[in-house]
Amino acid sequence: MGGGTLTSTTAWRYWNWDPSNDRDFTGLAVLQLSQATSKHKQWTQEIRYAGDLTSRLSGVIGVFGIWQDLKTDPAHIEESGDAQWRFSQSTTSELWATPGLFDGYGIKTVSRLKTFGGAVFGQLDWAITDQIHVLPGLRYNYDKKKVDYDRKTYGGLQTDDPDLIALKNIVYTNQTFNADVDESNVSGQLTLAYKPTKAINAFATYSTSYKPIGVNLGGLPTSGGKVMTELARINPESVKHFEIGVKTSPGKNATANIVYHRTDIKDYQTQVQTAEVGVNRGYLANAEKVRVQGVELDASLRIRSAVSLYGSLAYTDGKYVSFKNAPVPLEETGGSAAFKDISGGELPGVSKWAGSIGGEIVSNPGIILGQNARFFVGADAYFRSSFSSSPSPSKYLNIDGYTLFNARAGFRALNGLTVFVWGRNLLNKDYFEQLLPAAGNAGHYAAVLGDPRTYGVTIRYSYHQ
Repeated sequence: MGGGTLTSTTAWRYWNWDPSNDRDFTGLAVLQLSQATSKHKQWTQEIRYAGDLTSRLSGVIGVFGIWQDLKTDPAHIEESGDAQWRFSQSTTSELWATPGLFDGYGIKTVSRLKTFGGAVFGQLDWAITDQIHVLPGLRYNYDKKKVDYDRKTYGGLQTDDPDLIALKNIVYTNQTFNADVDESNVSGQLTLAYKPTKAINAFATYSTSYKPIGVNLGGLPTSGGKVMTELARINPESVKHFEIGVKTSPGKNATANIVYHRTDIKDYQTQVQTAEVGVNRGYLANAEKVRVQGVELDASLRIRSAVSLYGSLAYTDGKYVSFKNAPVPLEETGGSAAFKDISGGELPGVSKWAGSIGGEIVSNPGIILGQNARFFVGADAYFRSSFSSSPSPSKYLNIDGYTLFNARAGFRALNGLTVFVWGRNLLNKDYFEQLLPAAGNAGHYAAVLGDPRTYGVTIRYSYHQ
């Protein structure tokens, strides 16, 4: 239309989830059932117009909407067994071992979350000169979430003894809450790009962004015997980001780039773990302030049409500037405090150093299975240094650094059949993707294992008219 293009993108997805898990990670009857059966439906719609406004001004403007409905189907069930008492935070009382006290004791939850998110956005690219471009952008967001949560206990030893009832309530309690929240935000960015030569492109960007208001649906933690209903609503994130970099082409078939970035986040939304059995999937909480900054380098080189080499290196420093009400780390579970000031601690999942290196060798074009194709063989390696795996830093939940090697070989055709074999983690490195406190733990923890050596074959057919 005119000097641009009008694009409409519509999507619908659904997800039916029907698990049946043993959540205690042991052979004992501690958490016998964990069935978070759910149905999720989602619509998204975006309409945008992009094109040239004048010879030196182009841009894009659009609207976006997302509608979601998530509900239990028909209910979430978590149920303990007769060994639950062995994993309770305090076993000083002989009443914990009362026969049948926790056998079949559980919670049944019915909940529903309905959300809407909408945005209007626009960005311009103003070519002041052939070498200098200014790119401003604005976005208005509106988000609304409504949650209904109703959790009831059932089973276990039926008793009128207040001491036994109090012990059962330490494991599971009734919880009911409703939240109807909405929030709006204006965010934007400003980028200055300078291209003094064809081989050098420098840029600087300052932007603000926004993560919508949140709600909790997996049960809320308790403090002093009271449910922390204030955590039903999670504040939206407010992000300020700055980066500056240079992208270069030092040779005809070579690139080399470097970028420095810094991000400051207020009310950072983080998924935290707690020892409470009734919150065994963790919950969302706000850390007052987080900072991530670092430097990234990457380069590539192509030698004629036969050999391609590439590599990257990143240094990243991620810390909680302020998180005064975080759950205690694993080694302090069961102590006098349930929360701790972890300001200055490392963010989970962030390695100080990470990088990759690889290459590919390609043959001259030839006839393979009656089509123009090239043989190729490639290999690459990825490494990362050690990192914390827990929202509250713990000496037991740090993952050692590791290096993975991958390779592939086969032939590819631009128009026709492509076949190649591949292998990932060829040295069969044993590594953890995550370490986490086990649900309802008394100090033990669990792990998500990295993929072992894996082989495969990929067959692809492409047709270009």
